Amino acid sequence: EILAGVALTGASSLLILYAHHTRLVKAKTVLFLDCDDCLYQNNWATAEKITKSISAYTEQLGVLPDKAYALYKAHGTCLKGLLVEGILDEEGSDRFLDEVHQIDYSDIESDEALCSVLQLVKCPMWIFTASVSEHAQRCLARIGIDKLPWRGIIDCRSCKLETKHSPSSFKVAMAAAGVSDPAACVFCDDSVKNIIAAKQVGWRTVLVGMVDRDSGAQISCEAADAHISSLHSLPIVMPELFR
Repeated sequence: EILAGVALTGASSLLILYAHHTRLVKAKTVLFLDCDDCLYQNNWATAEKITKSISAYTEQLGVLPDKAYALYKAHGTCLKGLLVEGILDEEGSDRFLDEVHQIDYSDIESDEALCSVLQLVKCPMWIFTASVSEHAQRCLARIGIDKLPWRGIIDCRSCKLETKHSPSSFKVAMAAAGVSDPAACVFCDDSVKNIIAAKQVGWRTVLVGMVDRDSGAQISCEAADAHISSLHSLPIVMPELFR
């Protein structure tokens, strides 16, 4: 069962003093994993369904599909764009988030190999998604990893509807995980924009996926400490997570 995002207890004052004098106490590593197109990969089939669902909803607001996708590209989420441009207010955001994620999840397949990899992770694991926790939970169940010892889900509601690449969202994630040292955070995501933002706040970063959704071109990112085709290769580039 996934626990609520409650901050963990910090080090005792004795340990703080010890660290101050010896500089030997290190923060425990925490692993943050993106959900969509990172935990699972299906050639953006699920992403396309969400995009169409968002387009159908925003058309009711007088926003054409191309405009809705442009808002997503510009602001990180379509919802953030709708809020910024005053098309939707925060009162209507819950209904938006609920309705656009009422999709068919049959394109997400079970992944026993990934489950085997994540079972070996020795540090706390969190889901960090730009979506909503209900959607993430449905994805985890489809993949077959919902029974793993997740510490919680940090979603757009946790981040007060800010975009995932906002500095404040990373602060929320660290507070939820109970860590104060950015270097203790390892972040896996398929978005170059999110990887760059994570590196700017001092996190260690793993870019997941090799191809851009829109252009089909190969992607790269200097802000990524590692770049892998899928999370199945995480033990190769971040072996310290498994020790």
